[in-house]
Amino acid sequence: MKKILIIEDEEMVREELQTFLENNGFEAAAPEYIPTEAQICEEKPDLILLDVGLGKEDGILLCQKVRKQLDVPIIFVTSQEAVQSEIQGFQAGGDDYIRKPYHLTVLLLRIQKLLEKGQDKLVVDGVTLDLVFGQLTDGQEVFELSKKEQQILYYLFRNHPKIVGKDELIEYLWENKLFVDENILNVNLSRIRKRLDGTSLADFVRTIPRKGYVVGKEKV
Repeated sequence: MKKILIIEDEEMVREELQTFLENNGFEAAAPEYIPTEAQICEEKPDLILLDVGLGKEDGILLCQKVRKQLDVPIIFVTSQEAVQSEIQGFQAGGDDYIRKPYHLTVLLLRIQKLLEKGQDKLVVDGVTLDLVFGQLTDGQEVFELSKKEQQILYYLFRNHPKIVGKDELIEYLWENKLFVDENILNVNLSRIRKRLDGTSLADFVRTIPRKGYVVGKEKV
């Protein structure tokens, strides 16, 4: 389980982020105080969400200090509109920058992207999704995937064992579900299932009625 450290001085925002991240499979630490760089290192986070404005503290300066000791992704979260602040954030060692108010799903996707940067394989129940070669592998069985099929499986693998709702999957694949016919998703899922039919992975990609989709050999 990946650990995310939330450094935010607004209690309501801090608690909302912690709850949201924990509900999406992360361990989330959200101290009520602003930690020092030494305390941040002790937490051993896999990623840091860092507010730029921290009352008397300076998030950009804190990022500079942390960067001297930790090489983990840092996402700046801020209500500031100035471009100069964004530039300073990247110069201080930040990896991404998102402005309030933001959609939590967008923040989640940015977190996932940074955590998996450079990761070319995902594994669920012994089944491997190779993101470089676009293949699904189970033992000696290898299945070639189209780009869209790979994207669908990537999101399902990434969220395993969570059931992914149809709207959530569409939003990830096409960004704006208002302009996508659900039949496109159904066609792609049908192609994947047809390719796996009659193999050891015949029931690997499943539809959970009224809930969504999930991958795995274990029944949900």
